[in-house]
Amino acid sequence: PVMFVALIALSGCAQFRNVYPQLNETQASLVADCQRLGVIVETANADHLSVYMARRSMENRVRERAVQLGATHIVWLHRTDTSATAQAFRCEAD
Repeated sequence: PVMFVALIALSGCAQFRNVYPQLNETQASLVADCQRLGVIVETANADHLSVYMARRSMENRVRERAVQLGATHIVWLHRTDTSATAQAFRCEAD
């Protein structure tokens, strides 16, 4: 029983790790000279047990789509419990 509780606790902590270390969240003024890749829009899934988890999942889908586009940075344009929008950018390394 103790092992089961420990596994549950550890799996919950995975939600707080940065699973996209190559992607930076920033402000629009800081990526003005970068290549704009597009706008990403997601909505929350109603099948989550909590609003918090639905929102985290939705935000991670935005991040995943940005990474798939080759983005190095995103700028959040809108985030609520039910929808999120971000602009994806590719910036050259200094």
